[in-house]
Amino acid sequence: MNGLNKAYFIGHLGRDPEPRTTPGGTTLVRLSLATPHARKDGENWVDTPDWHRLTAFGKTAESLLRNAHKGDMIAVESVVRPNRWTDKDGQAHYEVNLYVERVLWISQKRRTPGAVATDVAADAAVMEVAPMPEGVSEEPSEEVAMSSGDSISEDEIPF
Repeated sequence: MNGLNKAYFIGHLGRDPEPRTTPGGTTLVRLSLATPHARKDGENWVDTPDWHRLTAFGKTAESLLRNAHKGDMIAVESVVRPNRWTDKDGQAHYEVNLYVERVLWISQKRRTPGAVATDVAADAAVMEVAPMPEGVSEEPSEEVAMSSGDSISEDEIPF
C-alpha cells in the first residue's frame, strides 16, 4: 500500500516534557507544543497559538527529558495514529495521537550554567542534530504512572 502518514510541526514547548511509563514498561514523554496561528480580528491580524499534544518513546523520550524545556523551539516529525475505544460506561471515544519520530532543535531557552547533559553525543545521534552546547541542564527523569485514559498498547507503539 502506498501512502504517507507524517505531520510536521515547528513551535515552542508549552511546558517541560512530562515523563510516563507504559504498563509494559516503555519510557515515554508527553509534549505540549504551540504553533502560531494568525487570524483576523476586525482590521488586525492576531497571532494565537494552536496547541498540539505529542508523544515520544524510548531514546528520543529520554533525550527530550534531559534536554528539552518549556520555551524551547523545536521542529518535530511525527506519525498520526487514530485511536477509538469504548469506556466502561459504553461511551465511544475517538482521538488522534501524534507520535514523535524525529526532533530538530531550533533554539533553547533555559539552561543552567556549568551543567552538561550526560550523553550529549548519543542524544544528538538519536535526534539527528548537532551536539548540544556546554551549559545544557539535565532534568531529573522521575517516572510518573500513566492515568487510566493513557493506555498505550498496540505493542507499546514504536512504529
